[in-house]
Amino acid sequence: MLKYLFFNLFIVSLLLMNLPATAGNFVNQNKIYDPNIVTVQLYPVGEPLKDPVIELNSNQQLQLSFDDLSNQYDSYQYTFIRCTSDWQTSSINKDDYLQGFFSENITNYQFSFNTRAGYVHYELVFPSKEMSPKLSGNYLLKVYRNENGQQQVVFTRRFFVVNPTVTVHAKESRNMIDLSENQKQQQITLNCTTPNSFSDNPQQRFNITIRQNGRWDNAKTDLHPTSVSPNSLFFDYPEGIIFNGGNEPRFFDMKSYWYLAQNIARITPETNYYKVWLHTAFPRAGQPYETYSNIMGRELITARKDQNPATEGDYAIVTFRLKIPEIPSASVYILGQVTGWNYSDENKMLYNPKTQEYEGKLFLKQGYYEYWYSVVPDGQTKGTLTRVEGNHWETNNTYTIYVYYHNRMPEYDRLVGIQTLTAQ
Repeated sequence: MLKYLFFNLFIVSLLLMNLPATAGNFVNQNKIYDPNIVTVQLYPVGEPLKDPVIELNSNQQLQLSFDDLSNQYDSYQYTFIRCTSDWQTSSINKDDYLQGFFSENITNYQFSFNTRAGYVHYELVFPSKEMSPKLSGNYLLKVYRNENGQQQVVFTRRFFVVNPTVTVHAKESRNMIDLSENQKQQQITLNCTTPNSFSDNPQQRFNITIRQNGRWDNAKTDLHPTSVSPNSLFFDYPEGIIFNGGNEPRFFDMKSYWYLAQNIARITPETNYYKVWLHTAFPRAGQPYETYSNIMGRELITARKDQNPATEGDYAIVTFRLKIPEIPSASVYILGQVTGWNYSDENKMLYNPKTQEYEGKLFLKQGYYEYWYSVVPDGQTKGTLTRVEGNHWETNNTYTIYVYYHNRMPEYDRLVGIQTLTAQ
């Protein structure tokens, strides 16, 4: 059941895009189902710019936070769902992969203070003594509430538990198989050092996933060794493991509504929020490469020095504008951590033929944000930055390599190695 909501027709339109999911009606992705829930953050404690990864049987923990725009306390619970290497729900029983309870309450919350948009800020640190994972692998954090005896899922987030028994040796190279693309693409070369315990059918049991920055849509998945030696796996594909270089992310600084920071054109206060307009953007395809320090498309929730961003950070409707002729048979999306690295109605831009601009709106908390404009052809799920942002081999992308081993008795996909490298 939707709780009371506020604001104008823009907010109402967001509400119609997402409805809470029942216990079995959700997907194993980073997704928000309740439109009151915003600014979901999940990262290692004290490291907001890192991926949600912890080592098995360690003292490492992840921190979850989110805001509830209903501005009313609600009783939220959470649990972990174990997934296969390709993010399908695992068939293994909960008592085989969870230590302690199967669910827990989220009890740490605070009401917003001195903000135009009222909200309740929730925080959680896990694993805990009451509930922790017993196995390595892919996990989905499910946050829900019980209504009339039924679970209503409000959002889900992916995280990783690794048991690092494999050493990954990887590097980024510009020596392309296709020399015509040498100035546009980046190639990953890698091998793994493995212990003898993995000697049984390694070419079938091992598989690797490689993500560029935080993206899932262009990830290389289900990569199996092309050859093996007693303690090594080699991934020498004839066509190479190649990604488009893309470009450095765009960005805007919205830590304060008191002044116009870089890339912000206008700010106006409204009764329950702010309105922020970014400067009109233009395509960068075909333009010379420019480098600058960035955080690889992530977001950082922060505010003025006199504010606590958790409870005093305020919200704004941010308008994005891209000046470009309409792209036929395709849609343009705002892509980055700011949109959960997903393509959905919320971050899809609409074309205005009068102004020859794509326009999109996001409801965001004070902070620093990076993003790209990605084009998704009709009928496809993979986006490309080439049309708007361009491709450069010099781009400072981050690549994360996940090594999985299919275990027998019990049968599940172990996460046995993670390695991150930056193309520089």
